[in-house]
Amino acid sequence: MTCHLVLHLCYKWNLNIQKERITISITAEDVDGTSADLTRGDSFTIEELLYGLMLPSGNDAATAFAEHFGEILLN
Repeated sequence: MTCHLVLHLCYKWNLNIQKERITISITAEDVDGTSADLTRGDSFTIEELLYGLMLPSGNDAATAFAEHFGEILLN
């Protein structure tokens, strides 16, 4: 569902998934039960994070998306 929502928002807001970057926060880095092993301060394109999200237990990537798109939605 997270993948679907991210792709929908990218389409709606005309975001290029190969150029739009998301920086990993300490919250995303500290998520338990993940296999993507994202590190705070690293920057990834949406496309790269989508691959991480679709790994088994890509919870850190899902958290990074939630923080990034949630901030945009609140503004």
